[in-house]
Amino acid sequence: MVLQQYIQEILFRQHTCCLPQLGVFKLTHTPARYDVTNKTISPPGEIITFEETLTNDGGLVEWISQKELLVPAIAQLKMEKYIDEFKQLLKKGEPVVIPGVGKLHANTVGRISFEQEAPAITRDILHVSPVIRQDASHKVTVGTKEVVNKQVVDHLTASPSSSSASSSTPAASPVPPAAAFSEGVKPPPATPAATPTSATEDYEYEGYTREIPSKLRWLWIAIPIASVVTAIIVWYSVNKNRPEITRAEGAQNPAPVEATPVPAPPATVDSSSQAAAVAPAPATPAMLEYDVIFQVFPTRKAGENMYKKQKGWGQPVVLRASHDSSIFKLGEHFQTSMSDTTAMKDSVAKKYRAKVFLELSKH
Repeated sequence: MVLQQYIQEILFRQHTCCLPQLGVFKLTHTPARYDVTNKTISPPGEIITFEETLTNDGGLVEWISQKELLVPAIAQLKMEKYIDEFKQLLKKGEPVVIPGVGKLHANTVGRISFEQEAPAITRDILHVSPVIRQDASHKVTVGTKEVVNKQVVDHLTASPSSSSASSSTPAASPVPPAAAFSEGVKPPPATPAATPTSATEDYEYEGYTREIPSKLRWLWIAIPIASVVTAIIVWYSVNKNRPEITRAEGAQNPAPVEATPVPAPPATVDSSSQAAAVAPAPATPAMLEYDVIFQVFPTRKAGENMYKKQKGWGQPVVLRASHDSSIFKLGEHFQTSMSDTTAMKDSVAKKYRAKVFLELSKH
């Protein structure tokens, strides 16, 4: 099948191949590993896994589109056809072999399992041993520190009982100097007896220094606490002295005293001023209440939605309905003189960028 070839090509190029409605193939590279205990180096390899998920990253459709020179829509139909054929083989119980990848099986309940194909080229495990020279110093990494000319102890396999038994021994058996020089390691100085240690103490290699905790570590806690306490004290002192500050400001800046107006002496009124007083005052222009409509809606819901939106924007809009409630009008309400209606109309048209018309308010 063509789909098996596409899976192999995508997996070894992109390390991931998603089959919609089936699952995802993943390729993981494993580096070479060195076993200190067995003194062996395992070769690097590749692990291929299959997981039943509904993930679809679109990589398979894009690959089919590029390989078969199809538009994405046709490539999608082609991929679905390939996937259906793939499912039919698994449903019949036949294994689906993907060259260079492995085999897929489906059990009676439809659960899909994957078996990786053995690599075409196998690499042997290398057996190595450290070379120690007597006339040179060798660095050996123990944990995260380097130790020079120290014997490596595999303490990972030691149990608490064995460590406690070894610690209770009164004297340690010395290493023969001849055997130490034959292995290239300097013999340790002879000690009269090993000091007995408690079973609860941690084992430490010779030459390790015990870490002394820093005295400054408490500053990370003390500095934030001191900052908070200082801020509280400043806030309290300011609020406590605020009434005194207010009274002092009031004493410096007293409230102004309003002066009582002195009545002016009666002036002589001539005939011309009397005539002006007798003349009637000019009439004030008549005020007109009206709405400048800039948008009309056929339904109440549409009008109310736009009304709420304009109100949310801070616009002084009003919503009016016709006498038969067939249309709903959105506009702005004004109360001006008749000479100002044109200016209001032009301002609303410019503000909302729409055609507007006037409508008198009904009381």
